[in-house]
Amino acid sequence: MNIELALIKFVKSYIKHNPDDNGQEYNEDQANLVETFGYSFVEHIHPKIFEKNIVENKMKLKSKRLKSDFVTIPLNPIQILHFKLLYNIAYIKRFYPNKISKFKFSEDLAELLNDENKIVNLYEEIKQISLN
Repeated sequence: MNIELALIKFVKSYIKHNPDDNGQEYNEDQANLVETFGYSFVEHIHPKIFEKNIVENKMKLKSKRLKSDFVTIPLNPIQILHFKLLYNIAYIKRFYPNKISKFKFSEDLAELLNDENKIVNLYEEIKQISLN
């Protein structure tokens, strides 16, 4: 499993963007998600704290690009849960790889896209691992 690939697949699947619109590979919403995920991961932010920084459709953002502390994220509740799940998986894989080795994930976690039941069930299972 490649978490970077999974994150990019996630943002490109749920937030549509035509690079010709602004000449950039990602739009601002996509960049906010990737930046927040990346910053949190590099700073070893525990998933519990990461999740507290996302409230409804607003997310606390650490960025040199923007002055705002919170940004609106254009995701529905199940997509937000999917985003949190990705972070939990990445965190556990990095710091506790033995705890996640029983899961058979694809390289980009495409099996989770638009599968509400799988996202909810796996989130509950993974969250228990990250809390311990």
